[in-house]
Amino acid sequence: MKLLIDAGNTALKMMLASGPEQLQAITPKAVPWDQIEEVVISAVADSDALAELIKEAEAQGVGVRRAKVAAKWQQLNCAYDNYSTLGIDRWLAVIAGYCANPNGCTLVVDAGTALTLDLIDDAHQHLGGYILPGLSLSEHSIVSRAEKVFTLDTLVASPDPGCSTPAAVKNGALIGALGAIEYVLAHHCRGQGVQLLITGGDGLALHQHLGQGVYRPHLVFEGLWQWQKQG
Repeated sequence: MKLLIDAGNTALKMMLASGPEQLQAITPKAVPWDQIEEVVISAVADSDALAELIKEAEAQGVGVRRAKVAAKWQQLNCAYDNYSTLGIDRWLAVIAGYCANPNGCTLVVDAGTALTLDLIDDAHQHLGGYILPGLSLSEHSIVSRAEKVFTLDTLVASPDPGCSTPAAVKNGALIGALGAIEYVLAHHCRGQGVQLLITGGDGLALHQHLGQGVYRPHLVFEGLWQWQKQG
């Protein structure tokens, strides 16, 4: 059994894994160290919590590996010339998307703190992508710069026109994200066999409003599992 760790910008998540679809969320205090063969980490940010887990793994005699971006993974080519500057979470989501549709075109959407969109064509080429503010970041960036604009966290975003300032801000952030995804699908994903995969904290809401694609909440972990098999 592997312990997979995704250390993001705002949270650290962990999964016990014995396969790409055998993922079980776990807390640091509940890790069954006597059953762990290896710890595999995706880290876009280091933290005290991550350092403690690494220290405990070493104390238990469990090996630790950090996933890294490479110019190529199996037949998948990275779009970045300076591939080390691509976020590892994006690369792992791209790997998972490629594994789910190795002979087709795929758009991977990760809706977290940032909204990232990455494209893979049917020739196994990562085409690059886009980074936009996530829904909450988009809302609060406007509120922080406009004195009379405010939002309410208790409101639920809708693609309908907002009839109050908070609703207009929240709904505007939502349609901005939806519009970006629809633009990329319309202009860069033409043809047959196009796959849309959506993940991240706001991914389910985007998936429901889009009415298409597949919501995969653990896509980065799926990619981390695939990466650790091949390195």
